[in-house]
Amino acid sequence: MPPNDVARDILTEDGLRALAGRLWHELPVGAVVWLSGDLGAGKTTFAQAVTAAAGAERARSPTFALVHEYDSPAGTIVHVDCYRLREPREALDLDLPGLLRRARLLLLEWPERAEGYAPPPDVHLAFAHVDRTEQRSVERVT
Repeated sequence: MPPNDVARDILTEDGLRALAGRLWHELPVGAVVWLSGDLGAGKTTFAQAVTAAAGAERARSPTFALVHEYDSPAGTIVHVDCYRLREPREALDLDLPGLLRRARLLLLEWPERAEGYAPPPDVHLAFAHVDRTEQRSVERVT
């Protein structure tokens, strides 16, 4: 999909897994995926689907430990959650450039809280709740 095109889908958990698998195989080494959306909208579920597609251990919610790394046969997946940052400059403590250098894929939840300190996304996915609890809206922003 060309940059700046917007595609929105309503997906079940199976659909999220399929999307995660496609992105895992399509994205180049060192890619950055931004995951935006309200609490409970599917960002961590998507991260879990990526680690499953990669053959790594199941992703955990990184809200309390802001960074988790998962080894897969194809390289390390780094999962960062910026939700608890009180101001964007706190992202400097995370060393996002250093994490990106050693990552096969960097998944960044709540990237807007890191503002100018977050590496630019190769893909930006915005998650939202929909009327049916077993489904989520996923918008591909980039």
